Amino acid sequence: MEVSKTCASTSCVCVLLFLWSPGLAMAMAEPSPRQLDKAQDSIMRGISSLVSGAMASSPVTGNWNASSDPCQWNGVNCSAPGSRSSMPAVVTQLSLSGFGFSDATILSSICHLDTLQPLDLSKNFFTSLPGQHLPCPMKDGLQALNFSSNRLSGQPGNLSGFPNLEVLDLSFNYLSGNISTQLTYLPQLRTLNLTSNHFEGPVPTTMVPFLEELALSGNRFSGHIPRGLFGYANLTLLDLSRNNLTGKIPDEFLSFPRLSSLLLSGNNLGGAIPQSLLNLTMLCRFAGNQNRFQGSIPKGITKNIRMLDLSYNHLSGKMPPDLLSSDNLEAVDLTANRLEGLIPGNFSQSLQHLRLAGNLLNGRLPETIGNAMSLAYLALNNNQLAGSIPSQLGKCKNLALLDLSSNKLQGALPAELGNLEQLVNSFTGEIPSRVVQLPKLCNIDLHGNKLNGTIPSSISSLQFLITLALGNNELTGTIPTMPTKLNAIELDHNYLQGQIPSSIGMLSNLEFLDISNNNLSGQLSGPLPDLPRSLILNVTGNPGLKNHTEDSDTPDHMVHTEDDFSWSQNVIVARSKELLQMTITCVNRCDCHTSHYCNSVPSLVMHSGPLGVHKRQAVLPLSPDLKRSDHRTSAGFWACHTLGSLCQEAPCTE
Repeated sequence: MEVSKTCASTSCVCVLLFLWSPGLAMAMAEPSPRQLDKAQDSIMRGISSLVSGAMASSPVTGNWNASSDPCQWNGVNCSAPGSRSSMPAVVTQLSLSGFGFSDATILSSICHLDTLQPLDLSKNFFTSLPGQHLPCPMKDGLQALNFSSNRLSGQPGNLSGFPNLEVLDLSFNYLSGNISTQLTYLPQLRTLNLTSNHFEGPVPTTMVPFLEELALSGNRFSGHIPRGLFGYANLTLLDLSRNNLTGKIPDEFLSFPRLSSLLLSGNNLGGAIPQSLLNLTMLCRFAGNQNRFQGSIPKGITKNIRMLDLSYNHLSGKMPPDLLSSDNLEAVDLTANRLEGLIPGNFSQSLQHLRLAGNLLNGRLPETIGNAMSLAYLALNNNQLAGSIPSQLGKCKNLALLDLSSNKLQGALPAELGNLEQLVNSFTGEIPSRVVQLPKLCNIDLHGNKLNGTIPSSISSLQFLITLALGNNELTGTIPTMPTKLNAIELDHNYLQGQIPSSIGMLSNLEFLDISNNNLSGQLSGPLPDLPRSLILNVTGNPGLKNHTEDSDTPDHMVHTEDDFSWSQNVIVARSKELLQMTITCVNRCDCHTSHYCNSVPSLVMHSGPLGVHKRQAVLPLSPDLKRSDHRTSAGFWACHTLGSLCQEAPCTE
């Protein structure tokens, strides 16, 4: 396991990486320099015999067989000690990740490979570390040990006897107790990953002096960030996220001159963001999201930081003018705070992700947004932005995700957005006739605006369109011919006239149709019998639209009013800190009394079909504005309209 020591010139790589993995082993496997040492050859063939029959036929262990050279097996690397050609090869790297081992016998065999340097035993079922109960010559030379995703539990056990170990990964296990006493036995340790275990109490401070990377996220550590940590001046990565830490960020972080990644998200930290963080010149990533930070954002905070996440806090005031202008800035997420004022107009050309949703921002979206030519993700929903969408947004050629919903924007959707070939998700604003310039568009959500005029006939040319939400507007005219692959159409609460067109009957994929509260007329019979029997249809509020006659063969189950639908146990709402977890499935009857989020759910819920977005469970940040969202949004569009990010991940399916 290895962590990037510095921030690269083009991106800030600040995540834990395995030094040794099966894929890497396969890629690095080379012909044996010479015959494998006989003793080690015997050990390797003994290990091979422990591979189960199921694993023996898998791509991972497919070439593990008695007739081949062990140095050619997947996950095995060999080299010759020294330069003497007469010396046999020895095994220097071994990756048995995901082999399904649980028997400690394999560990006793591995212990005799005294030439190993990295050893990867992740994703197995081991309950103890090698050499805890038996002599283990391998421990003397081992430099990296990966025991991630096993079944280790209780105290970490005896870690003595690893004099040269530099990397230790025990993440995603069930370890608990005191780790500090064991770390003193690892004098050369540089990287320690204890992510997602059951450690609790104060953050350990009695550790080896040369530690560079410390990952303790996803445990139960509590209390303040201890000042004892600041004695480890070599730290480049400190991950304390997803614990129960309280208090403020101490100014002593200045003691970390080499710190490049500081991850504190998902705690109960409060107070202001300290100005002293600006003096950490090597800091390229700071994640303090999902805490209780207050006050304003320090001016100059992004001078060195390239990836800043302070979402879901209580920050207030105006954003600093220089916040988005740093030359190397890549990502800023300030979602769900209390920020107000204007969006700064100086945009870095390197900026790729900008999320300012769920604040109190006002004014116009700056025309200088076009300078952010690397922008791929822009979420400004749930603010108070006004005016029109600037045409300069069309210069952001890499833009793939755009959410401007729940603002006060008006005017036409700029035709320049047709140049954004990567943009395949929801829009808000007025829909122009040149929408056909977005050939890959699969979702259109213009619900809840003040659109007028007619629905352009060119919409029929969007062959990948699967959802169309134009409800709650002021549209007039007739319903045009629709794209043939539509799953859901929402045209409710407009001023549409005329009859339901016969072309509707040709939409074989249609599962939801809401044309309620318009001025439609004519008979329901006609195109309706040709539609799928599973169709959910809402036609209420059309005085001139007559129900099917006695001799009509329109299926009774196809016509519904809003009273036919409600929430049931199929909708699961659970709070976990700032998260709302929701599974949406087909709902026939509803009981709203079990959830206090009833004012934000849609009045109709669509059958979980080809839309894709409703097929899976989504864990979404709970915006402060969620309860104030427009509850009139109908099936298939609620998540887009109120939360934004869910539909942005929905695949376009043909």
